[in-house]
Amino acid sequence: MRSLAPGANLTLTSDLLADLQPGTGSVSLSATALPGVDVAALLRALDRYPYGCSEQVVSRAMPLLYVNKLAALEKLALDAGADERVRESIERLLARQDSSGDFGLWSAQGSSDLWLDAYVTDFLTRARERGFAVPQKAFAQALDYLRNAVANATEVRNGGADLAYAAYVLARNGRPVMGDLRYLADTKIGDFSSALGRAQLAAALALLGDRGRAAKAMDSALTVLRTDRDKGQYRADYGSRLRDGAGLITLAAESGLAQGALGPAAAALGEEQQADRATSTQENAWMVLAAESLSNEAGGLSFTLDGAPQTGTLARVYREAALGERGVQLTNTGRNPVQVAVTVNGSPLVPEPAAQQGYTIERSFRRLDGSTVDPASGLRQNDRLVVVLKVTEAKAEAARLLLVDPLPAGLEIDNPKLLDADALQGLAFAKSDVQPVHTEFRDDRFVAAYDRDPSQSAFFTVAYTVRAVSPGTYVHPGATVEDMYRPARFGRTASGSVTVGAAK
Repeated sequence: MRSLAPGANLTLTSDLLADLQPGTGSVSLSATALPGVDVAALLRALDRYPYGCSEQVVSRAMPLLYVNKLAALEKLALDAGADERVRESIERLLARQDSSGDFGLWSAQGSSDLWLDAYVTDFLTRARERGFAVPQKAFAQALDYLRNAVANATEVRNGGADLAYAAYVLARNGRPVMGDLRYLADTKIGDFSSALGRAQLAAALALLGDRGRAAKAMDSALTVLRTDRDKGQYRADYGSRLRDGAGLITLAAESGLAQGALGPAAAALGEEQQADRATSTQENAWMVLAAESLSNEAGGLSFTLDGAPQTGTLARVYREAALGERGVQLTNTGRNPVQVAVTVNGSPLVPEPAAQQGYTIERSFRRLDGSTVDPASGLRQNDRLVVVLKVTEAKAEAARLLLVDPLPAGLEIDNPKLLDADALQGLAFAKSDVQPVHTEFRDDRFVAAYDRDPSQSAFFTVAYTVRAVSPGTYVHPGATVEDMYRPARFGRTASGSVTVGAAK
């Protein structure tokens, strides 16, 4: 990320891809009014994200409602099926709605997570506004669920993020919530702990015509954004200061409250981006929405890209061949500095080493009698094995975790369910009191999701069975465990190798 002064230029060359496997690398380039917002890279990261709880489904699909306004799809290296992916996301989310209108995180079993319900319903609202079909009955049930929650709220609990979001979605849909909003803004605004929550109250008031209260609530949101800092703590609203800043920009622009808000909010984004850390699906989605919401303000931006004039927000993705020997040159031909972000993606030449950033993960192979086996030399075709994954943290903390174990090409999952450690005497050690809330047995990986609670053990294990199917020697990528909404907290095993010999 850097600021490009008027008249200054930036050249991208293929040297940026020198540390990546040939044919896997790409360089994305964005030039916007917002610091560190690489629209092209964010969209690609969301598009490639392979997992699908309801939050992640919305975070991947919401930006697709606006992607055509940001840049041509082919310039972002996305396929032309954005509308179809939006429709598929709507169907997937509605399949997870129960009869009360509540949405489950992984299935139709309701989550009783009001913030998640509001997030899903916000997406459905925006999709309807852009002409996508959303069944009226299911949509009405979702709004009724939010309305009942707001009407029955006697106080602001746990920072009020869920209550604020529900009230905003109701206001966006014209539901009668003005009395609740005025009461919350006049007497309870200090009980809302997040900048995004206060901004949602402000936007809701603005949508319903109370501009005076809306402006005061937005000022209050900016105060929180300027003064608070992330402390690495769990947030039930899936958020962070970076997400809140992007969301505040989006809401301020959409509701006509941008004057005086964009500068401080953009400054907060810049501060958070200096950390140069991995970002969550929440952060990525709201940063794209923030960039889209400022598309009108971006009209004053102008550049030349390899001599060709460009105006407005710039977003491009280049493969190695497109960079060529001379590279690509961007020149700022406008009168003001612009924020330029460059992101490199691809498979590294050197496998990533083991890492422990809040979590330690260990992977071992066992035979069905519990004895250990070396996967680099001790396997034969048709062997059945147990993969045991053990996760440890210094002290159990609240978190939404995702554990992923990629399979090497010579192995396949033998039975699509978790191993019952009690059924095999030698594997009793693999039994764990901490159970996943969701599992997936894919052709190329095993996936387990956990809702961690501080009352749980500081370590847990999970085991599943595989079969050796193809003789040969294969690379085995490292297993990972990650806090999905604080991705700086993760653990990773080293990569290894698996050798499968011919059957006896």
